[in-house]
Amino acid sequence: MTLRLADLLADAKALWQRERTLVLPVAGMFFLVPLLGVVLLMAPHVAQLPDFADQAALGAFYNQFVQANLVPLALAYFGFDFGLFALLSLFLQGNGRTLGQVLALALRRLFPFLVLELVVSLAVQLGLSLFLAPGVFLFARTWLAAPAYAARPEAGLIDAFRQGWVRSSGVTWLLLLLIAAMVFVLGIVAIGVSSIVTGLIAGAAGGGVVPELVGYLVLSIVGALIWTALVVLRVAAYRATGPRQGI
Repeated sequence: MTLRLADLLADAKALWQRERTLVLPVAGMFFLVPLLGVVLLMAPHVAQLPDFADQAALGAFYNQFVQANLVPLALAYFGFDFGLFALLSLFLQGNGRTLGQVLALALRRLFPFLVLELVVSLAVQLGLSLFLAPGVFLFARTWLAAPAYAARPEAGLIDAFRQGWVRSSGVTWLLLLLIAAMVFVLGIVAIGVSSIVTGLIAGAAGGGVVPELVGYLVLSIVGALIWTALVVLRVAAYRATGPRQGI
């Protein structure tokens, strides 16, 4: 299977231009709001973060943070997943539906999608626990299972897994490198923009809590845009990869 990067990005651009008036409200409600909530939860604990080289201490810190904030984090991740499925449904099942109709459609089919996301996440975590390469490989090979289910929910979860696996065959590492590049580059941009805006406001206001809060907001906005861009790219990759026989 041949997947040309230029064609993939061109299709992603066309998808965005076609549906952006519906995409932005969904991304704002289900990506930006939960992300800002998580950032504000983490903000008081940033100074306590252990050295990233100490994986054991970092893991213990993460587990403690999750246990202390289990309910709000669960709500945030539920928002992420519903927003993801709503956007996938919009692009792949929209067919002229209004935003309310798309959200209702996504809500009716949400439970199987959550099961799909959970199984994929557990498989990737298992792969990562064994060794980095299996986890990364499983992530790339199952990345298209979610849009496969959104496109044909009546076919069921097994078919979605199969379609995700088959469609990523031959382009696994291209997809992985593309995802990693987008996350890395856009993540650097997010941190840079947030730091610049925070610095400018702090300089103008003479310090205080307001510049810090604005910095968190800017960071969350850019993060939500990154997540949205990855969803659009995911749909474009699904559309660009046709089904093949066998696994």
